[in-house]
Amino acid sequence: MALNYAYTMVGTAAICTGMIMDEEVIILYAFILFLGLAFQYGGAIVNEMITTEATKIGKEFDTFFEIQKKLLKTLIKYHVLQVLVISQIKNLLEFSKGEIATLITAKKATLDATIVTQMEQKLTYLAAKEQAIVTQVQSDATSYVTGKVLEIFTTDHKDKKALKEKILAENITKLESL
Repeated sequence: MALNYAYTMVGTAAICTGMIMDEEVIILYAFILFLGLAFQYGGAIVNEMITTEATKIGKEFDTFFEIQKKLLKTLIKYHVLQVLVISQIKNLLEFSKGEIATLITAKKATLDATIVTQMEQKLTYLAAKEQAIVTQVQSDATSYVTGKVLEIFTTDHKDKKALKEKILAENITKLESL
């Protein structure tokens, strides 16, 4: 049909411009005739090629959109996992803080108990040493006083005679009261 239109146009143009036929008009008629023949005989091939390419491009777009959907779903899954990991890390941090606080409290209680036990042991040791020193001082004092009293009783001195009698009287009184 397009060829019929081309022939009609060329015929009409040839009749209208029949008197003025120069090179430019002939080239114009040849070009119009060429376009008509190209459209008539090559239109189906060009149309088929365009349809084939359009189908290929459509399939590529479909494939691209499917890949894009899968990629978005995967990214959403990774985002959800990332949020879950962050929340789990926060929970783990809170748990760790609690456990560390509990551990510190237990260690402090253990340390306090150890210090109390060691202080009691040291005080017991010091009390025993103090008792040993008191005993030693008493023993030394008793030995010294006994030695002096013995010296007073074993020497014959007039000033010490009154002292001897006084000591004997006090000791006899104490012995009687016991």
